[in-house]
Amino acid sequence: LKGEFSSGYGRGGYLGEASQTNLEGSFGNALYHLNGQDGANSIVLNQFYLQLFSDTATYEIGRHTTHWGLGAVENDGGKLWDRHASSRDGITMKVKVGSFYFQPFWSKVAQGASLTRATDIKQWGFSLLYDNPERDLSFGILYSLKENNSFNASVVTDINNPSTTNPTVDNTVAIGSADIKTTDIYAKKTIGDFDVAIEVPLMSGEIGNLYGVGQTSYEAKAYIIESNYNLNESWSIGLDAGMVSGDKGDTGSFAAMFLNPNYQVANFLFRYNLRAISATTTTQSIYDSYVTNAQYIKFKAGYKGETWDWDFAVLTATAQETATTGSAAYNHEANHRISSSNTTQDANMGIEVDINFRYKWNKEISVGGGVGYLMTGDYFTYTNDTTVVNTASNALAIQVNTGVSF
Repeated sequence: LKGEFSSGYGRGGYLGEASQTNLEGSFGNALYHLNGQDGANSIVLNQFYLQLFSDTATYEIGRHTTHWGLGAVENDGGKLWDRHASSRDGITMKVKVGSFYFQPFWSKVAQGASLTRATDIKQWGFSLLYDNPERDLSFGILYSLKENNSFNASVVTDINNPSTTNPTVDNTVAIGSADIKTTDIYAKKTIGDFDVAIEVPLMSGEIGNLYGVGQTSYEAKAYIIESNYNLNESWSIGLDAGMVSGDKGDTGSFAAMFLNPNYQVANFLFRYNLRAISATTTTQSIYDSYVTNAQYIKFKAGYKGETWDWDFAVLTATAQETATTGSAAYNHEANHRISSSNTTQDANMGIEVDINFRYKWNKEISVGGGVGYLMTGDYFTYTNDTTVVNTASNALAIQVNTGVSF
C-alpha cells in the first residue's frame, strides 16, 4: 500500500502562498493529460494505491501516477523539482513478456453531479513498449481515449468567452460531450557514446461546446527529439529540438498542443505562468505553464564531477501560430480566442542562455541554483491594441534551491 500526501496545490505551492487557495487549471491541462486537484484542502491525497503481485502481472489499484517516454504528455512527477503528476483513479495491469512490456488501464477521471453515465468522465487505453538493454533499443506506443459525457461540468473553458472588461476574469462554460484520443510514439537508441530519443504525441477527437457551435474537431501534434554525446567521463554535449502545434483561432477546429508542465526546456521561457503574478480577481499558479505553440532548438553541454554538476544551454524559439491583422487568433498563454486581430504579431520568441549547477553535499542533500537570461522576442509585445506600442525587455531569472532525497 503506497501513498503520497502534500499540502495545497502543486505539492505545496511557493513561498508566501496560502496553501488552501483554490487554483484554476489550464484548458490544455484539463483536456487530456493531468487529472489534478484544486488545492482547496489542507491535506491533498496525490497518490494512494494498492500494488498487487501475481505470477502473470502486477496490478496497481487506486490513485497512482503514470509515465510514458520522455514525459512530454504523461509524466509521473518523479524528479526532485516536479510539481505535477499525471494520475489515474483506477487500475493498471503491468505485464512483462521477455523484452515486451504491456500495460492496459482503465480510470475514472470524474463522476460529476450524479452516479449515472451521463455525468462521468472515464479514460482507458494501453501502452506497449519493447525495451532491450542488450541492443540499447527501446520503442513503443501509448494509446488512450478520454470520454467526457454530455452532462459533466468538471472540464470547463473560456476560450470563446473571456471577460471584455477584465482579462483576468474567466467566463467559463462546461465543454459537455467530448472525446480525446492520444497516440504517443516513443523510441530511443544508444550507439556507443551517442544516444537519441524521439517522442511524437498525436491528439485527435472532438470537443463539445468549445466555441458554442456544437462539436469542434481536435487535431494537435508535437515532435520532440533529445540527443546526447559523451565526450568523456565528465563532459557531454547534446542537441534538443521540438515542434509543438498551436491554434489559429478558427472556430472550425482546435489544434493547440499543451505538453505536461513537468516537461520544460529552459529556465525561463515556457517555465512560468507570468499571468499568475498580476492576477487579482482569480487565483492562478505560477507553475501552471506549458510548452505550446512553438518550435525550438537547444544546444547544451554538461559537466559531471564527484561533487559538482554543471549544465549549460542556449535555446532559440519561434511561434507556430501568430495573430494577423483582420483574422482570428488564439492567445496560447491566456487560453483566449481573439475574434479579429487589430495588429500583426511577430513570431520570434527570443534566445535564452541558461546555466545550472548542483553541489552534492552528501548522498541525500544537494544545493544548487540556476540562471536564465532571455533576450526576449517581439512575440511577447503583442496586445491587439493599435494605440499601445510595446518593446520587448530582456528578462533574467535566478534560482537557488536545496533538495533532500531519501
